[in-house]
Amino acid sequence: MKHEPQPANSSEWRAAGDACAARGDFAAALQCFDTARTLDPTDAGAIERYAATLAALNRFPEAVAGFRQAIALDPHNKDSHHGLGWSYEQMHRLEQAVSAYHEAARVSPNADGSLNNMGNCLQALGRFDEAHEAYRRAIAAAPQVPLYYRNFVQSKRLTIDDPVFLVLEQFVAHADSLSQANQAEIHFAYGQALSDLGRNDESFAHFLKGNALHRAGVPYNEAETLGLFKHLPDLMTSEMLARKQGLGEPSAAPIFILGMPRSGSTLIEQILASHPQVFGAGERTEFAEALVNCIRRTSDDPLRIDIDAMQGVDATQLGALGADYLHRMRDAQPELQGGSPDNAPHYTHFTDKYPFNFINIGLIHLALPNARFIHSKRAPLQTCLSVFSRIFHDVPFSYDLGELGRYYRAYDALMQHWQRVLPEGVMIEVEYEDLVEDFETNVRRLLAHCRLDWDDRCLAFHQTTRRVSTASAAQVRRPLYKSSLRRWQPERTLLQPLLDGLGPQLAPADDHTECETATAPTDHKS
Repeated sequence: MKHEPQPANSSEWRAAGDACAARGDFAAALQCFDTARTLDPTDAGAIERYAATLAALNRFPEAVAGFRQAIALDPHNKDSHHGLGWSYEQMHRLEQAVSAYHEAARVSPNADGSLNNMGNCLQALGRFDEAHEAYRRAIAAAPQVPLYYRNFVQSKRLTIDDPVFLVLEQFVAHADSLSQANQAEIHFAYGQALSDLGRNDESFAHFLKGNALHRAGVPYNEAETLGLFKHLPDLMTSEMLARKQGLGEPSAAPIFILGMPRSGSTLIEQILASHPQVFGAGERTEFAEALVNCIRRTSDDPLRIDIDAMQGVDATQLGALGADYLHRMRDAQPELQGGSPDNAPHYTHFTDKYPFNFINIGLIHLALPNARFIHSKRAPLQTCLSVFSRIFHDVPFSYDLGELGRYYRAYDALMQHWQRVLPEGVMIEVEYEDLVEDFETNVRRLLAHCRLDWDDRCLAFHQTTRRVSTASAAQVRRPLYKSSLRRWQPERTLLQPLLDGLGPQLAPADDHTECETATAPTDHKS
């Protein structure tokens, strides 16, 4: 049997690593690049690839060190600066990410990807004028990339004579020549731009096209998802919760804000994060990661837990699950750490607003019995229409109106179950409409629920400086507007699949004309 000869030098090991990375074997690629950089410590290319592979494996702190080493050897390599920015961004170090992306664009003015990512980070930091300029530069550098238009129009209302709108209009006219994924991007972008101009019928037509195109490329098992929602109440009964009550980690620091996307959760987090004792951690997946680590997994998929095994969890497992979650959060958020009494964190609470934690409420309560839950809720049709107008990276059910309606109905039924079985005082429901109509009363209710003293800064939430990495980054830095309560909705015939999915208990009566009063709403939603 003939064996391929081993690579002999740094460049050959680097080529071998490239081949491994191309087929997705990042562990083998890492070994090859590590060997290459060991053989030649001055090979900046090998070190850059080594760092990029660490980033692909989600080992971001190590990747940062690698990219810094590569930049020291070759400060004019835009890929190293971009990789450094990406790694910082994934670590939520957005100021440092902006600096790295800026360097990438400095050494290569047409670094469109770095300019786009810099715009995303600046948007999350609330530096909107700088973000808009970065997006414009990205579009100018690569006018053929639809993603950049979508990012831009979702952060800024375009006027009909804006150069970007004019280019976008021409782009849409030739959308059929694009790949399916890029067609979806451009229809979402143009739909948003038209909505901002009040051209709502045209806008919805493009949202319909964009969603249909995007749905074709999204894996979603509706039967499995809705089956899980239906099965959970049988597992997590009030008797089971009472039997295991108080066995978990006793920390009272976490505040979980959950519900459907675009329901007002970002606004709620911004209000709470305006309190000096609360750190707003944003959308975090640490509980799901801890769950996979602590609870028995399925034999066919090591990344999925055995749902039925949750009934048998004991005090040791629950305590470990809660402690693991807190450890992961502190590792990810240095603001929550304190090495000594002198530098102890001044935050007593933190928010976790990952919306889909609503699925795990029962288990979160057992693992963290003193945590508080806030269910962010908005009128079903308003929520669904808002979700339907966006592309999300983790919302596979929202690109078909029927699937979206059925998901919402299943979510609503599961939330009703959690309301029935959780002990009193553990979870409150905050309706977005009530929050807007009677703001101070509901802010006081939120703070009381979270065991926080009153602080006037919570009423001035839009003045709070912090990163906001959701679709509502711009909205939560503006004062509250009642025009955000109702968005325009299309003719009922177009919505029928959504209304059928929602069912008679959730679908509204025909109030189409009443909803046409706010054609270009300023929304506070997540």
